[in-house]
Parts: sequence; C-alpha cells; structure tokens
Amino acid sequence: MIIGIIAFLVFAVVAGGLIFYSFSGTGYDGAGFKPMPFLSGVFIAFLAILSFGFTQIEPGHVGVVTSFGEVQEETLDPGLHYVFPVLNQVTDMDARVRSLRVEGYTAASKEQQDLFMNMTLNYHIIPERASEIVEKIGTDFEAKIIMPRFLDIPKSITDDYATTVVLNSRDEIRSRSIEALSKAIEEYGFVVDTINIENFAYSAEYNAEIEAKQRAEQQVQTERQILAQKEIQAEQAVVQARGQADARIEAASGEAEANRLLTESLNPELIQWTAIQNLQDNINIALVPSDGGLILDVGSLSPTTPEPTE
Repeated sequence: MIIGIIAFLVFAVVAGGLIFYSFSGTGYDGAGFKPMPFLSGVFIAFLAILSFGFTQIEPGHVGVVTSFGEVQEETLDPGLHYVFPVLNQVTDMDARVRSLRVEGYTAASKEQQDLFMNMTLNYHIIPERASEIVEKIGTDFEAKIIMPRFLDIPKSITDDYATTVVLNSRDEIRSRSIEALSKAIEEYGFVVDTINIENFAYSAEYNAEIEAKQRAEQQVQTERQILAQKEIQAEQAVVQARGQADARIEAASGEAEANRLLTESLNPELIQWTAIQNLQDNINIALVPSDGGLILDVGSLSPTTPEPTE
C-alpha cells in the first residue's frame, strides 16, 4: 500500500508540472512554444481517477483487497489507505460481534417429544482470516456456513435427553451447543461468542397432559392423606376404648379389693354402729345401760305393740 501511495504522489507531481507547463504561456508551433490544453485535460482526468484510490476502514472492520479478481492475502486495518482504483477493489468486512436470532426453533427430546425455543447466536469473524473467508466462501458466509450449522447442532444435542429432564438441562444443552458449533465453524474463520436459549418449553398438548397427570397425582395424594388420617383416627379410637376398658377393669379391681377389705373388717359391733348411724335421724329414744356398757342388741330394739290395760 505504501508503494501505491508513493506512485500516486509521483503521478500527482508529474501531472501538476505538465499542467503548469501547458498554461505557462509557452508552447511550440514550428516557430515557437504554445499551450497544450488537451494534454493538460488528460492528466487532470487521470489525476481525478487516481484520487478515488483512497479508502477508509472504520474501527472494528477489516478491508480485503482484490486485484484483477485475485484476493490479496494482506488486509487493510482500520484507518486511511490508498489502493489503485479500477484495477483494485476493497471489500469491507465487519469484524465486530454479529447477532443471529431464530424464533420458534423446534427440536425434540429422546422420546421425540417436540421442544420449542428461541435462540440467539453471537459470533464474529477472525480478522486475520478475512481474506480467506472472502476467497473461499464469499460475503454471504452467514447463509452458507453459519445458519445451517446453527440450526442443526442444537437438535443433535436435545435428543440425548429424556423428556422429563430436558427442560432442566438447558444450561448443559447450551454449553454443549457452543462447543459443537465452535468446532464446526472455527475451521472457516469464525468464533462463537455465546448462544442464548429463551422460552424453552414443551408443546401445548404435552403441557396439558402434564397438568392432567399432576392433578391426578394430587388427587391420589389427597386420598392417601385422608386414608392416613382415618387410620390415625381409628387407631386413636382403639387406644381410647382400650384405655376406657383398662380404666373400668382397674376400677372394678379396686372396688373388689375394697369390698374384700371391708368384708374382712366387718364384726357385730361395726354392723351395729353402722346401723345406728343410718337410723339415728329416725330414732326418738335410745336406751343406754346404766353400767356404761355397749349398746343393746339391735334386735332387742325392735318396737312391740304394748298390751292394752284397763
């Protein structure tokens, strides 16, 4: 490129000198010199054409030069450059990160259950290989190389996962997709920056089946809870009845023991005393021996009808 700039400057100096000479008021017409306006016009036109050889490469871009249809290995870095016009062409290649988005991407699980997702691929070209990309693939490399492989690789990964676990394996699927796609396009001069997976979901029919199954499982779980509660209640009733029976047995045993002890403690005197205690509210006369002895026999206290006297 430096040689081109130097050549352009040489041509500019020569053209300027000829123009100055042609309009200097001197020329030769057989008797003397005269101006040469035609020749000056030719050099001015040639100089104008050469001026179109300047090209500017924007930051983040790289220029690929083609001379007579042949791609040059050397590329143009960002900045101002000069190439011979007409004979050379410059292809501007964007080396910044590119974004490729696919809406409603369809894949399948191991059981061939449909999966739906939105995917975004971020990638960029390797600037040092821009000439190779233009020469071997062309500028439509996204349609030829990137898109077909991007659409194919995730499908080949999701079918390794069972339907029940594929949604929870999204991060692993994304990592494996990045690794596989990087290997597939790196040989062409491209680098995968990242792959984003959004709205990863099953089909509406499968979601309805899952919801129905979940409701059935919830109903079964509810019935099990009710049955377990009834079993607990039955066990509580058995325990309560057993406790009541044990309580009655214990009460009867205590009562029998009390009766036994009472029977052993009974004697005539206690019987008389108890009888008197029970009858004392209805007794009007009590006979007490004068000698301070015990109370008379209860049988002797039975009332008799006195004989009438005259």
